[in-house]
Amino acid sequence: MLKKNLGIVILAVLISFIFGTVVFAEDEWVPFEASQENVQPMECTIVKPIGPNENITAALPPITDEDWSIGPKDAPLTILEYSDFQCPYCSNAGLALLEFQKNHPDEVRYVYRHFPLSFHEKAPMAAYAADAAGAQGLFFEAEHLLYSTQSDWSGLESLDAFETWLKDNFKTQLSGLNYDQWLTDFADPDLRAKVDKAFDEVAATGVVPGTPTIFLNFNSYQGSYDEAALTSYLKFFELQGKAFQECPPNLIDVNKDYRAVLDTTKGKITVDLYTEQAPLAVNNFIFLATQGWFDGIPFYKVVPGFIVQSGDPSGSGLGNPGYQFVNEKHDLKFGDPGVVGMANSGKDKNGSQFFITFNLHDYYQQSIKEANDKLSSENKLTDEMIEQEVQDQLNKMSDSYTVFGKVSEGYDVAQTLTTSDSILSVTIEEKAK
Repeated sequence: MLKKNLGIVILAVLISFIFGTVVFAEDEWVPFEASQENVQPMECTIVKPIGPNENITAALPPITDEDWSIGPKDAPLTILEYSDFQCPYCSNAGLALLEFQKNHPDEVRYVYRHFPLSFHEKAPMAAYAADAAGAQGLFFEAEHLLYSTQSDWSGLESLDAFETWLKDNFKTQLSGLNYDQWLTDFADPDLRAKVDKAFDEVAATGVVPGTPTIFLNFNSYQGSYDEAALTSYLKFFELQGKAFQECPPNLIDVNKDYRAVLDTTKGKITVDLYTEQAPLAVNNFIFLATQGWFDGIPFYKVVPGFIVQSGDPSGSGLGNPGYQFVNEKHDLKFGDPGVVGMANSGKDKNGSQFFITFNLHDYYQQSIKEANDKLSSENKLTDEMIEQEVQDQLNKMSDSYTVFGKVSEGYDVAQTLTTSDSILSVTIEEKAK
């Protein structure tokens, strides 16, 4: 009897274990598999890549073999500089651009054009000397020499003294220069006339106001010349060649829940995705993740206590996947820590960029209180008024950006992220509801 009862108990335990295991398995998150039932594309608008500025290309001559150019003609990024050898700002820019092109020889073309300003009396002669060296394929070596020694010659008292300096230094400092030929070309009236004419032709266009004036793929550029800034624009223009040409397919199944696991340089962050409330944003995020879009890209924007932002492989804040989709309206709001939203460049212009929020309520409250403390006593806000201002800011943010997820694990990791950190990979997981 004891054996019989023991057998029944064991059988009951086994049945309980089997069924318990099945139930447990159904609750587990598993790797994402795209739905095969709905392969129609999601609604979006294709975005044309940023090409040359038509006003600039209409005003400036096209780049030809007559230009001083280094780097491949089909480079993703062409940097066109109008410059003056005696201009102090130009020396900083020119040396930085030469170094940048050297660091990216297959991706960057650097084009130099003369724009000698009238109040820099030595600039034309410096240009003559560089062009004469250019006749022997040494223009950019001459540019480097002139800019790196600018403080040595710019203060010389006369043009005669400068001419002597040029002859001495070009003879001794430019390796491979045929000096006698350079002297002949340096004195060539046709060469000098070409330089002198360059300023008048370009000045008449009005698109080159001074020096240095720099264009990236014939778009005006007034940013920094450092490696990081220029690299972000190089990556942006490279990214345009990788942009999608059609709207993403609908991959999600409304009968399943989804989450994203972001493996970052600081650790893992798990985000539960709000499929029902924001199907476009969730489907878009999942599609891009499956395409490896987020792999190896930076958290290019970090505002302590406010947000950490990523989703742009170029790190410039300009990158998009080649399409945009509309904002989605629902009851989910910003305010709690860890809410995830779509960044956009304007209403209904969502692409690939997203952000993780911190405690926005406290952030806005502190900001408003700090501003309030500076007000005169008669203009100070009450605590109730401050709270209303906080809620107004949160409502504005919720109206402007689509909430599509929330951090469920790894919020502490998100709080440690800096602009030196990046996403290593994103894994999408799913489970039946």
